[in-house]
Amino acid sequence: MSEAKLTQLGRYRIVAEIGRGAMGVVYRAEDPLLDRTVAIKTILLTGDTAERQSYEVRFLQEARAAGRLSHPAIITIYDVGREGELAYMAMELLRGVDLRERLQQGGLSLREAVALAAEIADGLAFAHEHGVIHRDIKPANIMIVRSGHAKIMDFGLARLPLSDVKTQTGVLLGTPKYMSPEQVAGRPVDHRSDLFALGAVLYEMIVGRPPFSGADTAQLIHRIATAPHAAPSRIVSSVPPLLDLIVARALEKDPSVRYQSAREMAADLHACLAQLPADAGPAAGATPSAVTHPAADPSGPADATLRLAVHGAEPTEALTRADTGSATERLPLPAPSAAAESWPLSPRFDSAAAIQRLRQPSGEDAALLTRVPRPPGGLARIARDPDWRLVAGVMAVSLAVAALITVL
Repeated sequence: MSEAKLTQLGRYRIVAEIGRGAMGVVYRAEDPLLDRTVAIKTILLTGDTAERQSYEVRFLQEARAAGRLSHPAIITIYDVGREGELAYMAMELLRGVDLRERLQQGGLSLREAVALAAEIADGLAFAHEHGVIHRDIKPANIMIVRSGHAKIMDFGLARLPLSDVKTQTGVLLGTPKYMSPEQVAGRPVDHRSDLFALGAVLYEMIVGRPPFSGADTAQLIHRIATAPHAAPSRIVSSVPPLLDLIVARALEKDPSVRYQSAREMAADLHACLAQLPADAGPAAGATPSAVTHPAADPSGPADATLRLAVHGAEPTEALTRADTGSATERLPLPAPSAAAESWPLSPRFDSAAAIQRLRQPSGEDAALLTRVPRPPGGLARIARDPDWRLVAGVMAVSLAVAALITVL
């Protein structure tokens, strides 16, 4: 069957072609049975028997993976079938633009970037909890619908538990720029590989480029496996420290140090979103005034670096302050999963007012800052200091025993 003249596929009436990929064509079609417009994804099963079988199995793998998931951040699969040499899948027709095109059109604000990443993390959490690993999270597989929300698409490389789909050893499946170190090395991957990819996508939404790049695939893979990334705040000055920390943990080389669940990463992203002001500065595509190091090399050294241990791990990533001429250093931050509990009052704390009071203290402030504290008296010291209380107790017991001996 020729796809160029395709007008009918199963019960679906083909209306127009809306896209082409490496493995197939996507059409807009009408479903007369349910009176709705759908997207039809097709794959032409050509080649030798082994190749045809491989393509068909992967196509059905995608249908099985996405078809078992029903979540606002995941595309909905309606039907799957085969007609002649064409395998097809009917799915939800999304009206919008994919994240890759959106980034090419212009920058995202920090609030948009974090909100989209949180929605993607929520969708991945649902998929992972149902035993589905995507394995190819990248901007081209994220659709931003007209409402502004994110939808995860293309589960063509997804893995199901106890799947009979086997990939050939040494074959690299996925998009290298967003793949985890274990994935580019050909080692077994789990759900934490999706979290690394989401970290890379979030980094690109903030900075405007992926965290790792190379002149060729070999150099790119080497940098993913070994080179540290530049902290987003080193490139875009409006990035808050908590967002630096979220990206750093998502991009950990060691999966055991990375986020252990998408639900955990989503919680930190939602906490970060709650702390961002409504007019949070630009992320990708930032104006020159907001970009502090536009030519920073991700593998290069960082000035004013403060290394942090994440959840008790050895410090492997660095958070850096923007070179704004200020001598103020950032202080170590709590782990992101504890952010909500650690900073419950931060949205209500007016740091600008506090700094102003330090710069121009009132009379009462000056008295509090310059007053020499009075040393505590003996009884106050005993009451406050447990060591002194112990000494006093021992002395009292000794005196009581001595008095008793004297009386006897």
